[in-house]
Amino acid sequence: MRLFRAARPQHLPLDPPRLDGAGWPDAAGVGRPSFETSTYYELAVRNAFEPEAHAVADRLVDELLPRVETGVSGEDAPYLRKTILTAARVGAGVGIVERTFPPAEPGTVDRAVAGALWEARRRLPGMQPGWSRTAGFFLLAGFHVVRGGPSVVDDLARDL
Repeated sequence: MRLFRAARPQHLPLDPPRLDGAGWPDAAGVGRPSFETSTYYELAVRNAFEPEAHAVADRLVDELLPRVETGVSGEDAPYLRKTILTAARVGAGVGIVERTFPPAEPGTVDRAVAGALWEARRRLPGMQPGWSRTAGFFLLAGFHVVRGGPSVVDDLARDL
């Protein structure tokens, strides 16, 4: 019987987001929500109101959402769009928070930042599974755009 948990790595692999839900850091590697990850999530929500986060989310949603088949009805479409836009802003907010950390190696993310991303994903409103995956895609895409620059939107559009 072990008395202490094995040390977790400080950085986790991170791939670009995909509509099927891939690209997220491993939830098991992130571990349970903590005060630290909740704090970074709250800071990300505050940063989601910054002009940069708005610009990132607006571009993502304007350019990518029309390429995604959501199956949403005409009357629900504005509400889903708003939810996805908010998710992208929060993802961008997590990216802004990440700038306060020492730079991570390409293809990796700090475990605490990954925890904030998962916290944001858990706090998305309840919705159909396909819409939830789409909102998760835009959340993670917002993070990647802040991290990698505007050209990431073009890369994501090509992948769609």
